[in-house]
Amino acid sequence: MAIPDEQAKALHLEGGNYFDDIRIDISESHRRLVNLTTTPKTIKRPKYRNIVKLYLTGLGMRFGIHEFLIVNGIRRRWLNDFRNYWSGILNGRPFWNTLEFFLLLHDYRKRQQHTSQLEWDDPAQHLTNWQHPNQIYATLHSVRKVATRPIVGLNLWRKIPKGARILEYGCSLAPFYYCYREFFAHLDCQWVLADIPNFPFHYAKYLYRNDAEVELITINAEDFQNPLGKAGQFDVIILTTVLEHLDNPLFISEYLLNRLKPGGLFVFDYIKSEGIGLDHPKALEMRVESLNIILEKTQLIYGKIEDINKSIGFCISRKKAASSYQ
Repeated sequence: MAIPDEQAKALHLEGGNYFDDIRIDISESHRRLVNLTTTPKTIKRPKYRNIVKLYLTGLGMRFGIHEFLIVNGIRRRWLNDFRNYWSGILNGRPFWNTLEFFLLLHDYRKRQQHTSQLEWDDPAQHLTNWQHPNQIYATLHSVRKVATRPIVGLNLWRKIPKGARILEYGCSLAPFYYCYREFFAHLDCQWVLADIPNFPFHYAKYLYRNDAEVELITINAEDFQNPLGKAGQFDVIILTTVLEHLDNPLFISEYLLNRLKPGGLFVFDYIKSEGIGLDHPKALEMRVESLNIILEKTQLIYGKIEDINKSIGFCISRKKAASSYQ
């Protein structure tokens, strides 16, 4: 593997160390990552290959075999990818096996707990909350999650038309795109991955840097009123584990529905949290109104919403033709 360009390496803050207390200026590190050399190439694979891989992985997940192989380092491509990023981009001290990875995950998790409400004065403070050095735990958590549970939204893929343009908004490490990349790339879709400059999105930019089918959009503080800019419209919009974190979920719900083509798929959930930590108090306050907008403009085709006042799990809805939002 080529050594990453020096100008793309992350900026470290003062204090800490380079292993179990790594402190990254993730805002500046996002800006630096544009200097990383890329060699775009297609991720498209034959359909039969993807189907066989999906079946075997699904079977392994069902019986606990897949997680056993991941945790014990028998399947380790995910680990090698992250180790290259950890040492080559973050300048972290090398680690060699899954045991060290999971110990790091545990150490960072202990420092990431929130039991009180954060300050959310403006978009700049919103970014600051997500960019605290302890939030590097979110990257480790996301890596573990996509490695051990790579198949997500199985009922969604049967509904996606070939050649669709898909947005994964507030994507973090983009678990839906990761799943597509591993098992469904024969659908020949184009993707836009969008998020604020947080820790897991920094790794997503590295991990998917050579994928020709992907466009990456970074949402900075000045972009909050028009986060997608001129990105256009989409056939599918995925918005999962996001709404409870937004400062204005009502605006984003309407904004994204306006970007969705009539008949397009809107994939969402909405956890009812206490509005503490990184769960925004406004997201709790505007929750019912935001869900009502989604349900007014779309028709639910998968999932259940039996009580709008409780947490909403994985849902798929289709935008009504009369809700063009022009």
